[in-house]
Amino acid sequence: MKEFFARLNPTERRFVVGVVVLFFIVINLVWVWPHFGDWSKTQDNMKTAQDHLYEFQNGTNLIPSLRAEIDKYQREGEVVPPADQAVRFVRVIQSEAAKVGIVPESMSSQRQTGGPANAFFVEQNETMTLQSSEKQLVDFLYNLGSGNSLVRVKVLSVQPDAPHQRLTTRVTLIASYQKAEVAPRGAAPAVRTPAAAAKPAPTPTKPVPTSAVPAPPGAASKTLTPIKK
Repeated sequence: MKEFFARLNPTERRFVVGVVVLFFIVINLVWVWPHFGDWSKTQDNMKTAQDHLYEFQNGTNLIPSLRAEIDKYQREGEVVPPADQAVRFVRVIQSEAAKVGIVPESMSSQRQTGGPANAFFVEQNETMTLQSSEKQLVDFLYNLGSGNSLVRVKVLSVQPDAPHQRLTTRVTLIASYQKAEVAPRGAAPAVRTPAAAAKPAPTPTKPVPTSAVPAPPGAASKTLTPIKK
């Protein structure tokens, strides 16, 4: 290398040095300087991954308690068949009203399916108009909410009658019932594929005996006998 520079004149030496410096700068611009922030990005990614790991660990630690809560809420309330939900709802209301001495003046029922956030339940609504005293109304609403029927008040309108001796109440009661009974955990329903369900069973075919085949017209009838060897 020294001999190479010794043979060059000063102008050529300056040119070679300039080329080497320019090559060094280009290498740094292309491969070195763009990666100066990689370590800080790596640290940020590591911190984000650690935060996610911490959140996931906290979430998995809550699984046993959440399962216990789900089992608790599934056991609450009554399991009523879909065909009996409306009748059971009205009977519960009438029974509680009769206990406190209230005779409803009018009742109208409505069935409403839960929305996307409540897709597993059906709501039964009952709008009532009744005349009662203050104590009868309070006892009636308290008894409805204190049992296992999960009946709650959706709309309530109360005003005194003309003599100001009794209350005229218009109330809308609501109760949620499961669409279908919840299957036990771990039980897998039988799955029937559409191809297997749509495929008909093969029809058995009976062999036609040889003696039953009709002879052609004009031919003499001939009985076939087995040949013994």
